[in-house]
Amino acid sequence: MAALKRMNELPFDLGDPWDEGERDLASLEPAWGKAALFFRTGHRLGHGPDSMRCMSLLEVHRMLDVYRKRFEEGDTLSLLQAISMCAEENLPMPEWLAQSFHQRMTAFGHPGSPPSLDDVFFSKGMPTNSPKKAAQARQDWQLGGLLWRDICAIVVKDESITSFDGAVTRLLESKKYGVARTKAKQLVLMIDTSQAQFLGKTDTLPRFLEKRRKLLS
Repeated sequence: MAALKRMNELPFDLGDPWDEGERDLASLEPAWGKAALFFRTGHRLGHGPDSMRCMSLLEVHRMLDVYRKRFEEGDTLSLLQAISMCAEENLPMPEWLAQSFHQRMTAFGHPGSPPSLDDVFFSKGMPTNSPKKAAQARQDWQLGGLLWRDICAIVVKDESITSFDGAVTRLLESKKYGVARTKAKQLVLMIDTSQAQFLGKTDTLPRFLEKRRKLLS
């Protein structure tokens, strides 16, 4: 980890950051030259002109690990999501990701393999094997994000709220979301769990409110 810190202490000239080897790689493939530059200096260029990626390598690794765990639990769509993150951050794929993706794509070309890529890369949370289910899932994630954002704002603003049920009640009283109480709770918990995983937090919203209740009692 000390080596990662030293990388970021190296001088960096955005106007001409390359050494000779990196420049040669960049002429062959820009992303490869940028990768070499990053591993020498700790400064990571993005794909666009004058683009810099600022998330630390450790943070990227932690978030990719969320996708790895989801994949190991059967969410194979997580492979594509992890690849998308590597593309966004302009980083090589981790070994587990490269091997798992290659194995699935190789198996797809063999007799007896799943008939569709929708079966190769699948997630219960975002089904792609049915247009109707996929549309509903996207709508759920969009509405869930709105509900989660609003309920967090309500909880922060009013410290007297000490239960998840109470927070949901206040949420649904504040605005018409076109969703029943049970569905609202499910969507908020879906987003809250996902956010906790990616932020590396152990406390979900219900757990946070439980702790608040104990502190106030």
